[in-house]
Amino acid sequence: MKITKIFDNYLNDKKYSMIYKDNKLDIVNYTEIVSFSSTLISIRYKDNQYHIEGSELVISRMMDNEILIAGNIKSISFS
Repeated sequence: MKITKIFDNYLNDKKYSMIYKDNKLDIVNYTEIVSFSSTLISIRYKDNQYHIEGSELVISRMMDNEILIAGNIKSISFS
């Protein structure tokens, strides 16, 4: 693979991912925030909806395609 193609793939990465560590959830390439409260945050990616439940939930960082949720995360489910 040419270096330019590798660089382009890195810059234009459109993969959806969730990374959980130390009561923080980093979500990359989500579609929209459906609902938000201190006990439930719902995120949509394409046709799936993800529900983050807990207490004292906050969005501590939000960029165009990335969101960081912090707080006492109890469960993550999808529908």
